[in-house]
Amino acid sequence: MTIYLDFDGTVVEHAYPAIGSLNPRSLEVIRRLQDAGHTIILNTYRADLDDGSLEEAYGFFASHSQTILPITSHTPLKINPPAWNWEETVISSILYIDDICKGTPMIPNKTLMYGQMVDWLVLESWFEDQGII
Repeated sequence: MTIYLDFDGTVVEHAYPAIGSLNPRSLEVIRRLQDAGHTIILNTYRADLDDGSLEEAYGFFASHSQTILPITSHTPLKINPPAWNWEETVISSILYIDDICKGTPMIPNKTLMYGQMVDWLVLESWFEDQGII
């Protein structure tokens, strides 16, 4: 499966242009997806900008190289993800993990006093149930 992975609000809390706090279980689940043979492609608005923020996201992943395998590719521009639809995912073998993807399970931010981010605990359980990891 090809997995398009957002960064801000998904792997980390929103804090652009800074790197936000790590979203709980994000890196562990990403590694489990990698170990299961899925291709991870970074799909972030940071790719749309020429301000060094995409490189900072790659630097974040590199700094966690003991937890996840390298993520080395990204979309040239952010792809607006469709609503969460497992039947479509099965047919296309494409999955978007993104906080703006309608239907994605969300939790309140842990560090910021506002906003939400992807709930990786729910995703992990769901991926296990579906045999993805």
